[in-house]
Amino acid sequence: MEIRRILLAFALSALVLILWPKLFPPPQQQQPPAPVPPAATATAVPAAEATAAPAAPPAESPTPAPAPPVAVEPVQAAAEETVVVEKPLYTARLTNRGGALVSFALVEHRDARKEPLELVRKGDGFPGRTLVLAATDAFLGRAAGALFAVEREEAGEATLVRFRYREADGNGVVRTYRFGAGYVVGLTAEREGPATGPVGLVLGPSLGAPSADELKASFTKPGGTVVLRPDGKTDIRAKDGLKEALPIGAGAKAVGIEDNYFLTVFLPGPEATATLRPLTLKTPAGEEEKESEVVLTAPGALATEAFLGPKEPELLDTVRPGMGRLVDYGWFTVVAKPLLWTLRWIHGFAPNWGVAIILITVLIKIVLFPLTYKQLVSMKRMSELQPKIETIRAKWSPKLKSDPEARLKMNEELMGLYKTEGVNPAGGCVPLLLQMPILFAFYQMLAKAIELRHAPFALWVQDLSAKDPYYVLPILMTVTMWLQQQMTPSTADATQKKILAVMPFIFGFMFKDLPSGLTLYWLVQNVLTILQQLLLNRFTDLGPATAKAGEAGKKRKKG
Repeated sequence: MEIRRILLAFALSALVLILWPKLFPPPQQQQPPAPVPPAATATAVPAAEATAAPAAPPAESPTPAPAPPVAVEPVQAAAEETVVVEKPLYTARLTNRGGALVSFALVEHRDARKEPLELVRKGDGFPGRTLVLAATDAFLGRAAGALFAVEREEAGEATLVRFRYREADGNGVVRTYRFGAGYVVGLTAEREGPATGPVGLVLGPSLGAPSADELKASFTKPGGTVVLRPDGKTDIRAKDGLKEALPIGAGAKAVGIEDNYFLTVFLPGPEATATLRPLTLKTPAGEEEKESEVVLTAPGALATEAFLGPKEPELLDTVRPGMGRLVDYGWFTVVAKPLLWTLRWIHGFAPNWGVAIILITVLIKIVLFPLTYKQLVSMKRMSELQPKIETIRAKWSPKLKSDPEARLKMNEELMGLYKTEGVNPAGGCVPLLLQMPILFAFYQMLAKAIELRHAPFALWVQDLSAKDPYYVLPILMTVTMWLQQQMTPSTADATQKKILAVMPFIFGFMFKDLPSGLTLYWLVQNVLTILQQLLLNRFTDLGPATAKAGEAGKKRKKG
């Protein structure tokens, strides 16, 4: 019974909850009267009558409708024009179409045609402009191709060029360039009007306008992106274009485009954000070329600077501390920097860079002479041991194929001979191994040192950073390398001799397209080695001993 009562009470409660809203619906609220326009209210009810009617409840004041946009006078130019700014170090040309930079020619640096070097890449599908507005929204996308009104102001050594553009809805943008005496250009881009959002500039793609002949003859590599991180380390990427956008974020000290000798980079402030962006261009022949560009943005207004000039470490460090690290000599920086410093010091009293290379080669040869002398002594003694070495090899040679341990035993016997005679079999290789870092450092130095770009030597060699156009230096280098081999004591077996015999020709082929300054260094190094060998042969007993050692071996066999 108790359970039945509980179930009945539960059922009645549920029924009440369901039927009550239907049987006794709540009273409907009166809809508020439609708002009367203010002008109509003022006409229908005079102010005195409205005050004299206290019984009527006060009407709720209507919400004012948003004011229609006030039309403003647009600001734009009627025709495209070019603004030319001439400074001692460069000549800049700007277009009022988007306020972009269309030319930045360096007065003190020349291209292959002996013209001022152009830093804005043109032709072959390139847009021929840089520092364009970033299309962060539809308005800025239109503004990037619009004709801006131009204002120019001279302020001492500085020249200010201001570009203004405004549409009828009040949205506008103002761009300002500040050109000074150096290679740093001040840049601002600021929104005007009701619209909000980021504003930015685009640097790139690529750098310079090298001719096809210049690209073949020198080591100029256009189009790489470079980043100087907040910790001062460099991050060089995308020599052949990016595959996807790469955000750099805020805080970078410099970000932009570089080649071997020149640089165009943003110098961002703390509020600016940089992004490396891929770009695919089509050449007139229809071929695709992968490039990269740099986008720098800031909320509402962007104020930054850009450096457009040569990669001189001392100059870059004055622009921003640590910026000289953008001149990167690779793994051999520790050798390349002292070499360049010494080369500059020699150039102080030998004004020809080719002569300076010859003198620094002589200096290197003097410094390495103790090691070279030890190399010759080691090779001489190895030559004298050659008959004993051949006897040991002949002893074990028949067993090498059948006995897996025969080679190990032969090497143990040879090492015992070297130890007994006090000879280091690798001693002759040490000076050559020490030459390799110097050779590679020289290569990096010639490819990156702006001083050696287009530096003439003599006669047909008019650019030490480019290859020899007539291949005279590579041929002379090959000949001197072969002569050096003939004068050096030989400790190689027949197979090794065949390999060594072709090495001069392999080196000659490799050097035919390398910078003539590097070929000059190796040629002078060969000549000095030959002279050194001649002097040692004459005044010491370190002449070629292979023949004498062979005769001694024959006498031992006969005896």
